[in-house]
Amino acid sequence: MLAICKLNEKTYLKWSQFVEPYLKGKGRLSHVLGTGPKRGDPTVEEWDKDDSMIMSWLWDSMNLAISDTHMFLTIAKEIWDSICRTYSKACDAAQVYEIKVKTSATKQGSKTVIECANSLKNLWQELDHYRVSEMKCLKDIAVLKNFIEKDRVYDFLAGLNPEFDQVRVQILGKEETISLIRVEES
Repeated sequence: MLAICKLNEKTYLKWSQFVEPYLKGKGRLSHVLGTGPKRGDPTVEEWDKDDSMIMSWLWDSMNLAISDTHMFLTIAKEIWDSICRTYSKACDAAQVYEIKVKTSATKQGSKTVIECANSLKNLWQELDHYRVSEMKCLKDIAVLKNFIEKDRVYDFLAGLNPEFDQVRVQILGKEETISLIRVEES
């Protein structure tokens, strides 16, 4: 497996977002989901051979320290579950903080406006992964979503170069600033 992003202490989200579709595309996602054949099934031997290959893929997609700690697990699902338990939620607060620092520090600089917006959008998508709202009331969800979108417009505007000061003032003077990001995305 060609790992675009090797798993380390900080890359779980990107790593898992690469590995899952890769395994699914190879028809092997069921190995990490644990939906293999039962003992006695004639396909167990083939399944076991495939599982060994997937274990090797997983180890190869991790940095050495992490793969070493998972080397003695016996099936791909054990490796997957251990990685998920260790890295998926354990670092939420630290990850959210790190992403918020990056969004605040994102400046246009030599990038185009589109490149700057795309950098922020990528960070926001990652942030959304860690911050899942458990609200039940649709009205409250809409209010929160509106608040978050306005906050993101402010992040975007704050990162623009000084030559956009006049545009920034005009946008902030309007009631509906949210459409800016939507227009920027299209």
